[in-house]
Amino acid sequence: MRQRLMFGGLLAAVCLRPAFGLADGLAQVRIYTDDDPPYVMVSPSGQVMGGTTVEKVTRVMRRLGLPFGALQAAPWARAYQEAKTRPYAMVFPIARTRERQKYLDFTFKILDTDVYFYRLAARNDIQPRTLDEARKYRVCVVLNDYRHEFLAEQGFARLEVSPDATLNVKKLVAGRCDLLPSSENGIASKLKALGLERAQVARGIRLDKLDSGLYAAFNRDTPPEVIARFRAAAAEEP
Repeated sequence: MRQRLMFGGLLAAVCLRPAFGLADGLAQVRIYTDDDPPYVMVSPSGQVMGGTTVEKVTRVMRRLGLPFGALQAAPWARAYQEAKTRPYAMVFPIARTRERQKYLDFTFKILDTDVYFYRLAARNDIQPRTLDEARKYRVCVVLNDYRHEFLAEQGFARLEVSPDATLNVKKLVAGRCDLLPSSENGIASKLKALGLERAQVARGIRLDKLDSGLYAAFNRDTPPEVIARFRAAAAEEP
Protein backbone atom coordinates (compact mmCIF):
# COMPACT_ATOMS: atom_id res chain seq x y z
CA MET A 1 0.00 0.00 0.00
CA ARG A 2 2.85 2.40 0.91
CA GLN A 3 4.48 1.75 -2.48
CA ARG A 4 1.20 2.47 -4.30
CA LEU A 5 0.76 5.73 -2.38
CA MET A 6 4.32 6.79 -3.19
CA PHE A 7 3.80 6.02 -6.87
CA GLY A 8 0.46 7.81 -6.85
CA GLY A 9 2.22 10.86 -5.47
CA LEU A 10 4.81 10.64 -8.21
CA LEU A 11 2.15 10.52 -10.91
CA ALA A 12 0.40 13.47 -9.31
CA ALA A 13 3.65 15.42 -9.31
CA VAL A 14 4.12 14.70 -13.01
CA CYS A 15 0.53 15.67 -13.76
CA LEU A 16 0.86 18.95 -11.90
CA ARG A 17 3.95 20.14 -13.71
CA PRO A 18 2.86 22.78 -16.27
CA ALA A 19 3.23 22.00 -19.97
CA PHE A 20 3.41 25.66 -21.06
CA GLY A 21 7.07 26.03 -20.02
CA LEU A 22 8.33 23.23 -22.25
CA ALA A 23 10.66 23.84 -25.15
CA ASP A 24 9.04 23.15 -28.52
CA GLY A 25 10.77 19.80 -28.91
CA LEU A 26 9.72 18.42 -25.53
CA ALA A 27 6.16 19.66 -26.02
CA GLN A 28 5.85 17.38 -29.06
CA VAL A 29 6.99 14.21 -27.25
CA ARG A 30 4.48 11.38 -26.93
CA ILE A 31 5.33 8.27 -24.93
CA TYR A 32 3.55 4.98 -25.65
CA THR A 33 3.32 1.81 -23.59
CA ASP A 34 1.13 -1.29 -23.30
CA ASP A 35 -0.51 -3.17 -20.43
CA ASP A 36 2.08 -5.79 -19.38
CA PRO A 37 2.14 -6.48 -15.61
CA PRO A 38 4.35 -6.13 -13.62
CA TYR A 39 6.22 -3.82 -16.01
CA VAL A 40 3.19 -1.69 -16.97
CA MET A 41 -0.28 -1.73 -15.40
CA VAL A 42 -3.18 -0.11 -17.22
CA SER A 43 -6.68 0.35 -15.81
CA PRO A 44 -9.78 -0.94 -17.67
CA SER A 45 -10.40 2.67 -18.73
CA GLY A 46 -6.98 2.86 -20.40
CA GLN A 47 -5.14 4.89 -17.73
CA VAL A 48 -1.51 4.01 -16.99
CA MET A 49 -1.52 3.19 -13.28
CA GLY A 50 2.05 2.09 -12.53
CA GLY A 51 4.54 -0.74 -12.96
CA THR A 52 8.24 -1.41 -12.52
CA THR A 53 9.21 0.26 -15.82
CA VAL A 54 6.67 3.10 -15.54
CA GLU A 55 8.28 4.34 -12.34
CA LYS A 56 11.61 5.14 -14.00
CA VAL A 57 10.02 6.71 -17.07
CA THR A 58 7.79 8.98 -15.00
CA ARG A 59 10.79 10.08 -12.92
CA VAL A 60 12.51 11.10 -16.15
CA MET A 61 9.35 12.92 -17.26
CA ARG A 62 9.22 14.80 -13.96
CA ARG A 63 12.84 15.95 -14.29
CA LEU A 64 12.05 17.30 -17.76
CA GLY A 65 8.74 18.89 -16.70
CA LEU A 66 6.61 16.76 -19.04
CA PRO A 67 2.90 16.46 -18.18
CA PHE A 68 1.59 12.97 -17.47
CA GLY A 69 -0.73 13.39 -20.47
CA ALA A 70 2.31 12.81 -22.71
CA LEU A 71 2.19 9.15 -21.60
CA GLN A 72 -0.43 7.04 -23.40
CA ALA A 73 -1.46 3.39 -23.23
CA ALA A 74 -2.00 1.56 -26.53
CA PRO A 75 -1.95 -2.04 -27.79
CA TRP A 76 1.65 -3.08 -28.34
CA ALA A 77 1.49 -3.27 -32.15
CA ARG A 78 0.18 0.32 -32.31
CA ALA A 79 2.65 1.63 -29.71
CA TYR A 80 5.55 0.14 -31.63
CA GLN A 81 4.22 1.43 -34.96
CA GLU A 82 3.94 4.97 -33.59
CA ALA A 83 7.56 4.89 -32.44
CA LYS A 84 8.74 3.39 -35.73
CA THR A 85 7.05 5.99 -37.91
CA ARG A 86 6.61 9.26 -35.99
CA PRO A 87 9.37 11.62 -34.82
CA TYR A 88 9.10 12.61 -31.12
CA ALA A 89 7.42 9.25 -30.33
CA MET A 90 8.91 7.07 -27.60
CA VAL A 91 7.93 3.49 -26.71
CA PHE A 92 8.71 1.43 -23.60
CA PRO A 93 9.47 -1.12 -22.32
CA ILE A 94 11.13 -2.49 -25.44
CA ALA A 95 14.03 -4.87 -26.05
CA ARG A 96 16.76 -4.03 -28.53
CA THR A 97 17.00 -6.09 -31.71
CA ARG A 98 18.91 -5.61 -34.94
CA GLU A 99 15.69 -4.93 -36.84
CA ARG A 100 14.42 -2.36 -34.35
CA GLN A 101 17.65 -0.40 -34.39
CA LYS A 102 16.84 0.58 -37.98
CA TYR A 103 13.94 2.69 -36.67
CA LEU A 104 14.63 3.43 -33.01
CA ASP A 105 17.22 5.08 -30.79
CA PHE A 106 17.48 3.01 -27.60
CA THR A 107 17.72 6.07 -25.41
CA PHE A 108 18.07 4.56 -21.94
CA LYS A 109 17.89 1.15 -20.30
CA ILE A 110 15.17 0.62 -17.71
CA LEU A 111 16.05 -2.84 -16.40
CA ASP A 112 17.73 -6.16 -17.16
CA THR A 113 15.79 -9.40 -17.24
CA ASP A 114 16.15 -13.02 -18.38
CA VAL A 115 13.63 -14.81 -20.61
CA TYR A 116 12.78 -18.51 -20.33
CA PHE A 117 10.38 -20.92 -21.96
CA TYR A 118 7.48 -21.91 -19.69
CA ARG A 119 5.16 -24.90 -20.02
CA LEU A 120 2.31 -26.40 -18.04
CA ALA A 121 3.81 -28.26 -15.08
CA ALA A 122 1.62 -31.25 -15.85
CA ARG A 123 3.06 -31.57 -19.38
CA ASN A 124 6.19 -33.55 -18.62
CA ASP A 125 6.26 -34.58 -22.28
CA ILE A 126 7.20 -30.98 -23.22
CA GLN A 127 10.78 -30.48 -22.06
CA PRO A 128 12.92 -29.09 -24.89
CA ARG A 129 16.59 -28.76 -23.99
CA THR A 130 17.59 -26.59 -26.95
CA LEU A 131 16.02 -24.10 -29.36
CA ASP A 132 16.17 -26.78 -32.05
CA GLU A 133 14.01 -29.10 -29.94
CA ALA A 134 11.62 -26.26 -29.05
CA ARG A 135 10.83 -25.52 -32.71
CA LYS A 136 8.40 -28.43 -32.98
CA TYR A 137 6.07 -26.98 -30.34
CA ARG A 138 3.34 -24.33 -30.51
CA VAL A 139 4.68 -21.14 -28.92
CA CYS A 140 2.52 -18.23 -27.74
CA VAL A 141 3.92 -14.78 -28.56
CA VAL A 142 2.70 -11.17 -28.64
CA LEU A 143 2.49 -9.57 -32.08
CA ASN A 144 5.68 -7.58 -32.86
CA ASP A 145 7.09 -8.26 -29.39
CA TYR A 146 10.86 -8.80 -29.28
CA ARG A 147 10.34 -12.47 -28.41
CA HIS A 148 8.10 -12.81 -31.48
CA GLU A 149 10.81 -11.25 -33.65
CA PHE A 150 13.58 -13.37 -32.12
CA LEU A 151 11.77 -16.69 -32.48
CA ALA A 152 10.69 -15.89 -36.04
CA GLU A 153 14.34 -15.16 -36.88
CA GLN A 154 15.31 -18.47 -35.28
CA GLY A 155 13.00 -20.39 -37.62
CA PHE A 156 10.05 -21.07 -35.29
CA ALA A 157 7.12 -21.81 -37.61
CA ARG A 158 4.43 -22.68 -35.04
CA LEU A 159 4.01 -19.26 -33.43
CA GLU A 160 0.59 -18.55 -31.92
CA VAL A 161 0.33 -14.75 -32.19
CA SER A 162 -1.97 -12.61 -30.04
CA PRO A 163 -2.14 -8.89 -29.14
CA ASP A 164 -1.81 -9.35 -25.37
CA ALA A 165 0.67 -11.02 -23.00
CA THR A 166 -1.92 -11.92 -20.35
CA LEU A 167 -4.07 -13.60 -23.00
CA ASN A 168 -1.07 -15.77 -23.85
CA VAL A 169 -0.85 -17.00 -20.25
CA LYS A 170 -4.54 -17.95 -20.45
CA LYS A 171 -3.83 -19.82 -23.68
CA LEU A 172 -0.91 -21.70 -22.15
CA VAL A 173 -2.95 -22.78 -19.13
CA ALA A 174 -5.82 -23.83 -21.41
CA GLY A 175 -3.49 -25.96 -23.52
CA ARG A 176 -3.84 -23.81 -26.64
CA CYS A 177 -0.06 -23.52 -26.91
CA ASP A 178 2.82 -25.59 -25.56
CA LEU A 179 5.46 -23.02 -24.66
CA LEU A 180 5.49 -19.38 -23.61
CA PRO A 181 8.61 -17.13 -23.54
CA SER A 182 8.57 -14.86 -20.50
CA SER A 183 10.57 -13.46 -17.62
CA GLU A 184 9.95 -14.98 -14.19
CA ASN A 185 8.45 -11.74 -12.84
CA GLY A 186 6.28 -11.38 -15.91
CA ILE A 187 4.64 -14.78 -15.82
CA ALA A 188 4.32 -14.84 -12.01
CA SER A 189 2.53 -11.48 -12.04
CA LYS A 190 0.13 -12.51 -14.80
CA LEU A 191 -0.71 -15.82 -13.14
CA LYS A 192 -1.47 -13.99 -9.89
CA ALA A 193 -3.68 -11.46 -11.69
CA LEU A 194 -5.60 -14.33 -13.26
CA GLY A 195 -6.08 -16.06 -9.89
CA LEU A 196 -3.81 -18.94 -10.91
CA GLU A 197 -1.00 -20.62 -8.99
CA ARG A 198 2.64 -20.20 -9.99
CA ALA A 199 3.03 -23.98 -9.53
CA GLN A 200 0.78 -24.56 -12.56
CA VAL A 201 3.66 -23.71 -14.90
CA ALA A 202 7.23 -24.96 -15.01
CA ARG A 203 10.30 -23.05 -16.20
CA GLY A 204 12.42 -24.51 -18.96
CA ILE A 205 15.49 -23.35 -20.87
CA ARG A 206 16.71 -19.75 -20.85
CA LEU A 207 16.75 -17.97 -24.20
CA ASP A 208 20.39 -17.05 -23.73
CA LYS A 209 20.89 -15.71 -27.28
CA LEU A 210 18.17 -13.13 -26.72
CA ASP A 211 19.13 -9.62 -25.55
CA SER A 212 16.30 -9.16 -23.06
CA GLY A 213 17.24 -5.84 -21.45
CA LEU A 214 14.27 -3.45 -21.49
CA TYR A 215 14.65 0.12 -22.79
CA ALA A 216 12.82 3.34 -23.55
CA ALA A 217 13.36 4.10 -27.26
CA PHE A 218 12.70 7.11 -29.48
CA ASN A 219 11.96 7.26 -33.16
CA ARG A 220 15.37 7.75 -34.81
CA ASP A 221 14.22 10.95 -36.57
CA THR A 222 13.56 12.69 -33.27
CA PRO A 223 15.88 15.74 -32.93
CA PRO A 224 19.16 14.71 -31.25
CA GLU A 225 18.83 17.45 -28.63
CA VAL A 226 15.52 15.96 -27.43
CA ILE A 227 17.01 12.47 -27.19
CA ALA A 228 20.05 13.89 -25.38
CA ARG A 229 17.86 15.58 -22.76
CA PHE A 230 16.03 12.31 -22.02
CA ARG A 231 19.29 10.39 -21.86
CA ALA A 232 20.76 12.94 -19.45
CA ALA A 233 17.65 12.92 -17.24
CA ALA A 234 17.74 9.11 -17.08
CA ALA A 235 21.44 9.20 -16.14
CA GLU A 236 20.53 11.14 -12.96
CA GLU A 237 19.24 7.88 -11.46
CA PRO A 238 21.13 6.98 -8.25
